[in-house]
Amino acid sequence: MKNTHVLSLVVCLLLSHQVIAAQQFNERDLLNWSKGQSPQLDEVRATLLAAQTSRNIVEEQFAPEAFGKASYAETQERPIIQFIPIFSPVKTAQLGVRKKFSKGFDTQLMATTDQRSASSARSGTYDNVTTTVLSFTMQMDLWKDLFGRVTDAQRQNAQLESQKAVLEKEIRSKVFDIALRRIYWNLVALEEQLKITERLKVTSGQQLQDSKKRLQNSIGDAGEVARYEAQVASRSSQLIFLNYQREILLKQLKTLLPDIGKYDLELSKYDIDKAIGEVVHCTQVIMRENAVPYQFTKYDEVVSLLREVKSRQRLINDRYSDIDIKLFGTVRSTGVGSDQISTTEYRGSFGDAYKDMKNNNRAGYEAGINFVLPLGDAKENTQKTKSLYDEMKLNAAMNQSDSQLVSTHTQLAKSMQLIQDVIATQRIGTAALEKRLKVIQTKYSQARISVNDLILDQDALLNSEFSTVDAQLQAVNVVLDYLTVFTETPCEFNRN
Repeated sequence: MKNTHVLSLVVCLLLSHQVIAAQQFNERDLLNWSKGQSPQLDEVRATLLAAQTSRNIVEEQFAPEAFGKASYAETQERPIIQFIPIFSPVKTAQLGVRKKFSKGFDTQLMATTDQRSASSARSGTYDNVTTTVLSFTMQMDLWKDLFGRVTDAQRQNAQLESQKAVLEKEIRSKVFDIALRRIYWNLVALEEQLKITERLKVTSGQQLQDSKKRLQNSIGDAGEVARYEAQVASRSSQLIFLNYQREILLKQLKTLLPDIGKYDLELSKYDIDKAIGEVVHCTQVIMRENAVPYQFTKYDEVVSLLREVKSRQRLINDRYSDIDIKLFGTVRSTGVGSDQISTTEYRGSFGDAYKDMKNNNRAGYEAGINFVLPLGDAKENTQKTKSLYDEMKLNAAMNQSDSQLVSTHTQLAKSMQLIQDVIATQRIGTAALEKRLKVIQTKYSQARISVNDLILDQDALLNSEFSTVDAQLQAVNVVLDYLTVFTETPCEFNRN
């Protein structure tokens, strides 16, 4: 008795676990689940972050930055020449601020100080002799990046690439949702085919039982029984294969949405006729647009951004191998703290150096030119290949988007008309086959035709009903294909 209670408890726990794990879902549930975690969506987000990071790397070089350095050095070495002192210890410090501007110049403000001591019989004593320098430096590009034309182009391209990544994220997120919907409607089609096959299997089973009774009553033969047994086996095999296809689709769904991997998924109620009506209405909305409806897509915005990137990238590449000439200038004020205490003794401090610079004109300046001139043809070769690569890459992206927009819109009307004709024709054919099958069954019951003739008509009806389901699924897929490109189409079937 005790064992029976334990067994009942285990069974109840298992059943409760199965109930918890089972999860019915519809198309809306899939779209809600898509807002969660997914490897594909994580990849989309990572692509956007990569573009934003590239833009930030370009922008960060124009942010002001402080820099500095401090050191202390001490030595016991002896001088090479007796009257030249060896300074020890030597204390130095440097502190500054610098900033690069996008118009082809950069600036730097810096303060440096050097304090040192030395003592020898011949050179005298130097106690904390100090030199302090305040300087301001400006450097300006005179050719390659004159007035920041290359820098501006690089900054704007980085910004455009970031904007393009935002649009592509929206597009790819929509494409991901449509991929989920495509799997859903494939599952619905399989469910319909499972129902059709199950119904015909039941009919085949009834016919098998009837044939066995006729054989027992000596009004049938073993061949008839064997033929019905083969038909039941065939229907069972079809059911197994359809269930296998269903599991493959569910696996794809769980791969795209890992959060639902723990559930035993089942389709909830659906309405195929309503969905086909929405597909037809969506098609009518689309067909009202004679020209390509750019207002229904974001691809045209991507193409516009690519055109801007292309024009600026051409400017950048054209300057790649140019001579780099920069004009620089520095103004500085230098103060020295070194007061003579006696004929052989000098003493200073940081304050003395600052007073010297403040109370006296210790200004100076420096101006010059830096240049870098590429020798040989290495940079020119790189420029040619880089220009060709960028041109081909950008042209390919723009042409692909343009052709995709045009072909997708122009082909939809033709494809949908053909599919609607197929569905209408299949329904007529199915109705005719159902009518014929009733006649054939009557003839078979009157022993006017063979069992093979009856089974052939039953199989023809099965294939016709399967074809109708396939055609309906194809109609859904055609519109879904359209919505992957024209993601903003205003119709009910375009769910978000």
